[in-house]
Amino acid sequence: MKGRQMLTEICKLQVKDVMKKQDELPVCKEGDLIMDQLVELTSKGCGCLLVIDDEYCLIGTFTDGDLRRTLKASGEGIFKLTVGQMCNRNPRTISSNVMAVDAMRRMEAPPSPVQFLPVLDDQNVLMALSHCMD
Repeated sequence: MKGRQMLTEICKLQVKDVMKKQDELPVCKEGDLIMDQLVELTSKGCGCLLVIDDEYCLIGTFTDGDLRRTLKASGEGIFKLTVGQMCNRNPRTISSNVMAVDAMRRMEAPPSPVQFLPVLDDQNVLMALSHCMD
């Protein structure tokens, strides 16, 4: 009974119940150098940077995978590249009132799975980050 009850409660969760809040997010500006943002990329345990403008609107995302691909392609040129030059400007996103189960489905959807979804309000302002639960 306890397992079934727990599963029922999990199925009732919305993204807003499990997301990282704004003050916990790994954020940067598009003009920031990639190399200057390495600590932010790794320190928050998300494996990504959320690239924002001055109004906190999401511009794009830059992942640890993007870092590896950029390093392989650019070599020492990575020291001169900005996050804005290399970020994904069309990431998958979600709103906070979506069911957490639906967020997981979206994260696992083709063409390839993702580990996180930026949570945006209706004006594209970054509110939080929905991420895979380990």
